Amino acid sequence: MQLLRTLSIAGLVLATIALIFLAGFGTHALITGSGRDPLSVASVGFAETQADLQDTDFDVFWEAWHILQRDFFGDQPDTQHRTYGAIQGLAQEYEDPYTYFIEPQPRQREREELSGEFGGIGAWVTRDESGNIRLDPMPDRPADRAGIEKEDILVSVDDTTIQPDMTADDVVALIRGPVGEQVSLQIRRGDEPALLTMAIARERLETPSVEWRMLEEVPQVGYVAISLFSDRTANELDQALTELRDQEARHLIVDLRNNSGGLLQASVDVASRFLKDGVVLFEHHSDGSEQTFRVSGGNKAPNWPMAILVDGATASAAEIVAGALQDRARAKLIGEKTFGKGSVQLVHDLSDGSSIHVTVARWLTPNGHEINEIGLTPDLEVSHEDERDAPLEEAIKHLLNQQG
Repeated sequence: MQLLRTLSIAGLVLATIALIFLAGFGTHALITGSGRDPLSVASVGFAETQADLQDTDFDVFWEAWHILQRDFFGDQPDTQHRTYGAIQGLAQEYEDPYTYFIEPQPRQREREELSGEFGGIGAWVTRDESGNIRLDPMPDRPADRAGIEKEDILVSVDDTTIQPDMTADDVVALIRGPVGEQVSLQIRRGDEPALLTMAIARERLETPSVEWRMLEEVPQVGYVAISLFSDRTANELDQALTELRDQEARHLIVDLRNNSGGLLQASVDVASRFLKDGVVLFEHHSDGSEQTFRVSGGNKAPNWPMAILVDGATASAAEIVAGALQDRARAKLIGEKTFGKGSVQLVHDLSDGSSIHVTVARWLTPNGHEINEIGLTPDLEVSHEDERDAPLEEAIKHLLNQQG
């Protein structure tokens, strides 16, 4: 079984599928370092809106702010958290689940997921039943080479002491940082009374989005699973297809189950691997304009018979690929109806590292099918069963029938 390296997925990569999905994947671009007021790029009438906020209508916000600050009995949230709460409430008023605000730490994690790499030490981070944060080093990664041992208890990171209310994800955020810079860890090992201090230089760690193998039980059938559409996905897919071809694959199953999306351009690039030309998707904007995304250049996959596995967690960019290949009669969809996220977001990075995600368009399949809140209907509907992967079995049968 030829799998893309999975060691770098685990450990410090603890951003969950939930976070990935909530990121509104299907994004056009990550707007960073633009030099512009990050709010001004989000609206056409920003100057007018800014003027409106100086009128008495906005005074009620400050009235409430000062009343709470003056009269509340108990601990006061700091100004930053109150500001973030106000922005979150503002975004929620648009009543769109994909228009929302993200604070700096989860935003950085999102950037790392979409770039496919981060600076870290290469260790799994978990909290045990006693509440201790434990480290488990990955082989031949910085933590392993520095002498971190499995089940070591993490006491502090740089100047921050690990607190009982910290999650493993909070600790991961403390450990990660710029590649090449050192992070200082205090470790408790077993019953040893003295703490160990280790300074470990962070290295670039990859978070692959594609795994592949030949199906052992069926000759000449290659299997590719895509978990996320990141900056690295198209190149990883190229490597997968090359190796499967070298292993004499003649049929291909692409598994998009539990793939909640990613970058729009990555989905166009992946779909383009399997299509010679034509439309991948249409994008409709609120002003009535339309943008057409066509097949792009790049390495082309062999013209193998294909099947694509989908389920209720296949969403956004994954639906773009599945919808394009289904409409263009390039592959059959097998499995369960997809989630139905057919909207596109722009991600506006704010000055403090937080961001606002804004829905700017909806997309349609090449045949003009609306996806949002509808989803894609498989050509062969098959549900996963507890003890067997019925959709995968059906995909194999479908491909072998084509061969016959």
